[in-house]
Amino acid sequence: MSEAPKHTTESRDDRRKQRELAEARQAGTAAPAIDVSSGQMINPHNPEFITKKPWYLGGDSTGPTLDHQAAGEKEKELTLSTADNVVRQEREALKKKMKKINKSGKGFEVGMWVEALKKGKRPYLMAKVTRVGKKGNEVDLEFEDGGKEKGVRTSNGRVKATKVGSRAATSSGAHGKLTYASKRDAYHGYDAGEEHTKTIEKFNNREVIRRKLREEALAKASLEKGEAKANGEGGDEDSDSDSDADSDDSENEFVEKEGKGFTTRLARQGGVGGAQMMVTARNLRIREDTAKYLRNLDPNSAYYDPKSRSMRDNPNPEVNPEDLQFAGDNFTRITGDAVDLADTQLFAWDAQGQGINEMHAQANPSQAELLKKKFKKETESLKVTKKMTVLDKYGGGEYLDGGDGMGGGGGLEGTGVKTSGETVAERNLRFGVSTEQKEYSRDGRMKKEDGKPMPMPKSKYEEDVYVNGHTTVWGSYFHKGAFKWGYADDHSLLRSSYYTGMAGRKANDEANGMRFGTGGAGTAALEQQRAMLKAKPKTGEVAAKQVRKKQSDLYGDGTAGATLDEKKLEEAIKKQKEFEKNGGGGGEEEKDDRKRKYNSMASAEVTAEEMEAYRMAKKREEGGDMLDKMADSEELLEYK
Repeated sequence: MSEAPKHTTESRDDRRKQRELAEARQAGTAAPAIDVSSGQMINPHNPEFITKKPWYLGGDSTGPTLDHQAAGEKEKELTLSTADNVVRQEREALKKKMKKINKSGKGFEVGMWVEALKKGKRPYLMAKVTRVGKKGNEVDLEFEDGGKEKGVRTSNGRVKATKVGSRAATSSGAHGKLTYASKRDAYHGYDAGEEHTKTIEKFNNREVIRRKLREEALAKASLEKGEAKANGEGGDEDSDSDSDADSDDSENEFVEKEGKGFTTRLARQGGVGGAQMMVTARNLRIREDTAKYLRNLDPNSAYYDPKSRSMRDNPNPEVNPEDLQFAGDNFTRITGDAVDLADTQLFAWDAQGQGINEMHAQANPSQAELLKKKFKKETESLKVTKKMTVLDKYGGGEYLDGGDGMGGGGGLEGTGVKTSGETVAERNLRFGVSTEQKEYSRDGRMKKEDGKPMPMPKSKYEEDVYVNGHTTVWGSYFHKGAFKWGYADDHSLLRSSYYTGMAGRKANDEANGMRFGTGGAGTAALEQQRAMLKAKPKTGEVAAKQVRKKQSDLYGDGTAGATLDEKKLEEAIKKQKEFEKNGGGGGEEEKDDRKRKYNSMASAEVTAEEMEAYRMAKKREEGGDMLDKMADSEELLEYK
């Protein structure tokens, strides 16, 4: 062990001498320094901050050395098997030590926990050694309940050291650094040979007891059955098969009863059946089941512990919880008494936060449980008292829960409301509560009420009311062109109109069609054009002026019976061709009398030969004028 850190101030002369010595060693005129630990030469050219030992490590009090620059020894790592071997060796050494102490009565140490008889009376209680005598055969003890005894002799078997009572450390951490696997081994230090042998012996003893109890029960049952047969010898005799069936039934019935009783007696001790059976079956699976560690082969998924065959976390957290077949073993943390224990622990922590330090959920669980129940009961009582105070002051308790306002449903004194003997229907009526079943459609309307179909809802408007002689109601007819409602009997679109019969219906259809059309695109305009083009008879002087002259009256009938001069006809045809050749202009105005100015005073009558030549030229044209052909007809073209 290095000395305590010391620091002394050097004088100027001492510092000068050290500098001269270092320069001489570098120049080779002085011998180099020798390491006091290894005996090797120290390189004089090394810097001072390397060769000089820091003052906080002891300085150079022991002489020049480079030990402070050497790398420290690497701490030994203990693997899983090495750590188990270390613990096993410590346990064997501890057993030998305890055996030696119990045999000689000496070797007790201050602070050691032992088992001792308080005032020489059984049972053995845990006690702590506070003082050891000079000879080692007397100790002073302090028991867990606070009692103290002095000068207790250890040689008469009154005090004994045990593996548990010694509280000796059996950890392998003091012998090296534990690796990741050895530090997290759930079975670190478990002695498989000894512990498993004890477990086998315990179950074998219980199996012997179970067989003995079963034999006694079978003997008793057979004895009772023989007595019953002896008492009923005069009755009907059953066949052998019936008796065998009865014996099998009685035996099965006995086995069920016996198994139930046996589970009740031994399940608490970890025996067959009961809680122990449930814990064991949780880790078992049949051949058809998928193993936990095969549900997700990703190495970064949930960890599987092969020793306990448990996988706490969910191996498939990305899957919907409703579709999972296995969600991890953590569900056991919220089953059984685990929730109550966690609630008690939280209550103890809250109590410690409030300054109640004498409560401890692990050291005294019964006290913590009783205090928790007492606290909850007083809390509920305080809530009830506070609520009753408000109800007594302001009233209205009868409207809270149908009773006294406190969830009991009792009578209400002083409120004028009679609730004693009140039926469920009366109570629901008083609160407006209804439990009628109602069904609604997808559009939000009610379909059934109390299992009965709903009647057709009535309209807010008047129905089946006929006015002004109509035989149908208003709104029974709809015109697409006008986009209006009307009457279906006469197709009238006026609500205040009177019924006009079939003649009025025809007139309304024509008027509506002319004004609004039939609802299609352009139908209204088409009806108006048809009405304008329809021929109507004219009378009087206006009709005489508007009568159109026929083509035969203007240009004559080019009939075969007409007398024509051939020479004049040839000249007229030649003249007509020249007229058409000049584009209808005719050339010189003197040669064509028909091309005259509007103020010309000349007059010339068209001859029959010229009219025939013009008519023949028209026939040569392709198609001719269609309107000229139909000028005398009353036929209308269809609109497309």
